Amino acid sequence: SSAAGGVLTPPKKTKIRRGFEEGREKPREADSIMDAIKEAFQDPEKMKLLISKYTKNEAVRVWGTFAVFALTIFWVFSSGDFSFLLTLSSLVSMFSFLMVAMTIESTKSVKGVSLKMMECYILVFFCRLTAIIPFEGYLPFDKSGDWFYQVCEAFGLCLAGSIVYCCRVQYPSTYDPNADSFNHLWIIGPALCISLLLHPHLNNFMPTDIAWAFALYLESVTVLPQFFMFMKEGRAQTHTSHFLAAQALSRLMSFIFWASSFSELSNPDHHIKKFVGHWVVGIQLVQLVVMGDFIYHYVRAIQKGIPVSEVMVYSTNV
Repeated sequence: SSAAGGVLTPPKKTKIRRGFEEGREKPREADSIMDAIKEAFQDPEKMKLLISKYTKNEAVRVWGTFAVFALTIFWVFSSGDFSFLLTLSSLVSMFSFLMVAMTIESTKSVKGVSLKMMECYILVFFCRLTAIIPFEGYLPFDKSGDWFYQVCEAFGLCLAGSIVYCCRVQYPSTYDPNADSFNHLWIIGPALCISLLLHPHLNNFMPTDIAWAFALYLESVTVLPQFFMFMKEGRAQTHTSHFLAAQALSRLMSFIFWASSFSELSNPDHHIKKFVGHWVVGIQLVQLVVMGDFIYHYVRAIQKGIPVSEVMVYSTNV
């Protein structure tokens, strides 16, 4: 508020804030969207208008393209087994890194990308690959586990490495170390310590079992540097918003898969390791809870037609 002639004038509402206040005044907005979709199926002209409206939304185009690609992969590589969900989780993760890498290459800038997060992901992919290439304990049961799942993880490693290279070597002038100030050693150290104590035994080879557990535990908190960077900058870049949304979807798929088979991860004859399955599922659930607020505002921004780059502004204004 500001005083002018002794009269206080209320602050002007920003466009974003007005949009979200309007959202509060329309609790049945989801119903109206469903009604519009139903009408569109009954009227070809309305269907064309609806498709035209949503294809103008960048997020819808991004996710629509991936959905078509994922469906194709499912028909080609899946045996119809539930375990393909683990491969799909890896595919979504690889897709998120590809989005970031392509954006960096097209804009010649790494603005808004957390180098600390990407360095953690290099560790995640490397450790997981050491557990799934020479052994089969943590692979999907269907034919995608023959080679496709490993290829997705290897591509993820290469893409994360290329992004780190861009931050450190190719476009260092566009990287802001002051905004990316989260010390990633604070998440690497605890993840390593916990993996030494609580790890599955599906490979029956302790170094790779520890490596797999370390990758899973670290991956569950790797997004923290990016969140801290968002908070320091006060806004999120579009490609990093899509990246985090894709990572959340990937973790959800992984959570569903391991929650359905967590008993295989535990050793019932060990007084500590009999809880490994519960811990693996629990740590992934923690990540979903941590990312829940961001995903809620991400989805609301898409519904409102507000750029997802403003998702952090939305979060602070609500």
